[in-house]
Amino acid sequence: MIFLNSLPYLENSIYLTNRLERVDIPSLSIPLKYYHVLIRALYLDGLIGINHAERLLALKRDLDVLCNDTLNLKVLEAISPEVVCDIIYLLRGYFFGRGGEILPIIPSIPNTSLVSLLSLSPEEKIDLIIDCRFLPGKYGVPFNTELLYTILSILRSRFKVHLVVDDINIINDEIVTSPITDKWNVTAFRDKLREMVHVSGSSQLRIVNTRLEIMNLNIEWLRDDVSKIIYRPPEELNYLELAFPQYHSQALDILDELWASTFAIERLLIEKIRDDIGDIALEVYYKLLRYDFIRRIPSSSGYIVVPSNKGLRALLHVRGKSSEEK
Repeated sequence: MIFLNSLPYLENSIYLTNRLERVDIPSLSIPLKYYHVLIRALYLDGLIGINHAERLLALKRDLDVLCNDTLNLKVLEAISPEVVCDIIYLLRGYFFGRGGEILPIIPSIPNTSLVSLLSLSPEEKIDLIIDCRFLPGKYGVPFNTELLYTILSILRSRFKVHLVVDDINIINDEIVTSPITDKWNVTAFRDKLREMVHVSGSSQLRIVNTRLEIMNLNIEWLRDDVSKIIYRPPEELNYLELAFPQYHSQALDILDELWASTFAIERLLIEKIRDDIGDIALEVYYKLLRYDFIRRIPSSSGYIVVPSNKGLRALLHVRGKSSEEK
């Protein structure tokens, strides 16, 4: 069902909107099978470029091991490429809740806000209302249309999904006008002006056997307001514990050594790691490279290895915690 110009009040429902004052804290704890949808949303919102999107998609196999079928933003931040870590950190500042009945459209990241709906489970809430009206100061549907269709195809297996729009071009669904709808200026109504005489403040319109059927409804409408988006600076993370749940102390020792020596010749470093930690050396070294904790730099004598900015951040966090405990 499509509602024009206003949010309807429906019992047992969930709203995605930026026009209700009270909002709950959203979550991006979505099933990992939809991880690619989130990466697409981050790209559409301009948070990442195509190269970073490809690198994040490549981490899906790692997340399958590190997460329990559900995306954990903390783990994603810990294993993300260095330049993406701060973006995931930003997301954690908005998406730190468990969802709720009224979820916000964050104006700067509307597509990512839309993806947060994939974290919901129906339980007692069977109606889902998505506000597709223009965002303040902008024109057009706030979401990428293809992404919206993708999300709708997923959600419709679990919810009765309704949209709220400013205008429609064709009547191909049940349409409900609101008291503030200017029925004479709705694009889909312009060739049906004679029938529009019978449309009141809350009328349902649908095509039945090629004919337009109009029925007056008794609907309560919600008053538009301004949502108060909540941002909470996230806690700093121990990247090594999240990325190396079994071998974080070994990973820390390698970073410590690189910091102490400023760099190492790769061949000699690998030999030392083998001597120190044995069979797990290959896995730990590979993941330090894969997760951007260290960098390989070509030189005249072969590759040298240095800690990355992300590796230094991980070291700084561990040392800071150690100082606090003392």
